[in-house]
Amino acid sequence: MDVSRYNQAKQTWQEIAKYAPEADLPYSFQLEIYKKLLARFHLDSYYYYIFNVGNIEMEFVSESLNSILGWSVDGFSAEYLVNNIHPDDKSRFIMYEQEVTAFFSKLTPDQVLKYKVSYDYRLRCADGSYKWLLQQISTIQTNEDGAVVRVLGVHTDISHLKTENKGINLSFIGLDGEPSYYSVLTPSGKRNTPPPSLFTAREKEIIQLALMGKTTSEIASSLYISTHTVSVHRKNILRKSNCKSFIELGSKALREGWI
Repeated sequence: MDVSRYNQAKQTWQEIAKYAPEADLPYSFQLEIYKKLLARFHLDSYYYYIFNVGNIEMEFVSESLNSILGWSVDGFSAEYLVNNIHPDDKSRFIMYEQEVTAFFSKLTPDQVLKYKVSYDYRLRCADGSYKWLLQQISTIQTNEDGAVVRVLGVHTDISHLKTENKGINLSFIGLDGEPSYYSVLTPSGKRNTPPPSLFTAREKEIIQLALMGKTTSEIASSLYISTHTVSVHRKNILRKSNCKSFIELGSKALREGWI
């Protein structure tokens, strides 16, 4: 058991929670959780959870954890997660979590709820093998001081999209009009100057729907635009990304933190 790594993670989470006392999660809040889930996390095979940051406690874990990793929901805890991260990814996990705390400490209380954190690492399955998981985290509850109380996390199995054996850069994805910061920290710890957004808001919507497997007609129907407009956007997306297909785009989008 890697106690030192877990203690590092635990200290980082307590810092972002600002050592705030526990706050109750009202029933109405549960409805908002599922709205956020549907709107923000929609890739392939995934499981999701609610993590009480201040108490370092997993309060809810979806049953799909078992089908993806073979783990029991009852045994899934923050400590168990950290202990089962691939040895080569543990240091990066701690480094990224510390960077997340530093980033959120600079936000206003209102902004804390408007950022999604994204990066990946390998997690051990019950059979001893490892899967690459894309971790996306959104804050769903704060206190009046902007301390992070609870987060909604989603782990998506992206093993089939990995074309190289290295981690995805840390990205902060802005929601509700907030700016995004892609690839702000590389796996080696190098800081990047966030580039301007490559895609328009509409193009991002189309990328998300296309990577869900939606056809041009289905995308057009979902966004209330013509199939011709969708086709034009798709061509522009491939041109901007320098990709030949949306299959290639899917892998590059994960690597570059576009989704």
